[in-house]
Amino acid sequence: MRSIFYFGPFTLDVAQRQLFRRGILVRVTSKALGLLHLLVRNAGECLSVDEIMAAVWDDKEDVNESTVRQHVLMLRHVLEDNPAERYIVNDYGRGYRFVGEVTEQPPPFMAGLVEQYCAAGAEFRNGLSPAALLASLNLYEHALSIDGASAQALAGAALTRILMADFQYDRPKDQLEVAKTQAEAALLTSPRCADALVVMSKVRLDYSWDFAGALAFAERALDADPRHRVGAFMRGWIHALWGRFDDALALFDALPEAVVSLNVIRTGRGITILFSGDYERAAAELDGVCSRWPDYWFARTFLGLALLMLGNPSRALALFDEVRLSAYDPLVALQMNARYFAEGYALYTRFRLAETAEAEKALARLTRLAESEFVPAMCFALAELGRGDRDAALRCIEIAGENRECWYTHLGVDPLVKELALNPQQLHVR
Repeated sequence: MRSIFYFGPFTLDVAQRQLFRRGILVRVTSKALGLLHLLVRNAGECLSVDEIMAAVWDDKEDVNESTVRQHVLMLRHVLEDNPAERYIVNDYGRGYRFVGEVTEQPPPFMAGLVEQYCAAGAEFRNGLSPAALLASLNLYEHALSIDGASAQALAGAALTRILMADFQYDRPKDQLEVAKTQAEAALLTSPRCADALVVMSKVRLDYSWDFAGALAFAERALDADPRHRVGAFMRGWIHALWGRFDDALALFDALPEAVVSLNVIRTGRGITILFSGDYERAAAELDGVCSRWPDYWFARTFLGLALLMLGNPSRALALFDEVRLSAYDPLVALQMNARYFAEGYALYTRFRLAETAEAEKALARLTRLAESEFVPAMCFALAELGRGDRDAALRCIEIAGENRECWYTHLGVDPLVKELALNPQQLHVR
């Protein structure tokens, strides 16, 4: 059964129990909305008062013909600005009939408006700052208020939520759950929607810890769009987190030239080498990325980790501090936010360097911040690892798993937690 109806400038979203006029929410009572749904679903047919009362009102409710007439008048007041815009007519002695033209797809002016909102949402999303992603999500939600079944808007909103989860601007679990619902809805009408397929890949990876399922969705996304930058990254990244380092490098190297030269792909390749344990080669690879893109935080953070593993903690700490203290620069295209990763690795390094007072001060700042906004448990886990408190670190790691933080999915390959000898299969038990 259809759940969204379009007539004139109106959109009736039955699943969400909402009515919109040109994208603006129209306030109506629950019973009036139920009556409208009944009439619209049976457009062109005359429904008797008895049929209407039986379908809309409960048997125990005190309802009569006057009640139905009042609700019809209420709907006419909401829908009709003048007699020429009549949507509901009274067939005297028989009942009521909806006479407006009802369609399954939005009319052209609505489709154009949805397209404009989605284009603006995608543009803001490329900024990747907290403000940019919130603006992007707001634009996609405007598009969905006009056409709640738009695959483009559903997938765009879902992908924005995935980025918010990945950069840990909000509790990842909550964003991943909503993103999954929106991506599944998009795929119902557009099975080859690359954005939605990428979202499902990320959800399978970070929410369900299903590496095989995540890889299948990433491959479907690249089949639909071979140049999809997030899909291209995800396919190699899943193999890297799975410990299949040679496969990951081969996949990164086999991408089209226009994709393989992107900063995120080059960085993903360097991190794969880092996770494989070849720290010297990883440092060289990531240093090359940083030379080409000096302000790319993602690469600088993991270059710091490579240097830390090579026994150069002072230089590593300098890189971590650069990233965690950096200000967002809107001129840096597609900047991936790694500040929380840098915070955690900096805490670990400071404790290991015996800079205890400075480390405790930074940890106290994060603890205060966590009282008002989301701070990933990974930061506290890495601090406890640096401090050498195994039990406290494991408690924080458990919270990171409950939050569905992406770092939790990395634990099987992150070199700093190898000393805990964690079993990835045990970690990812659902």
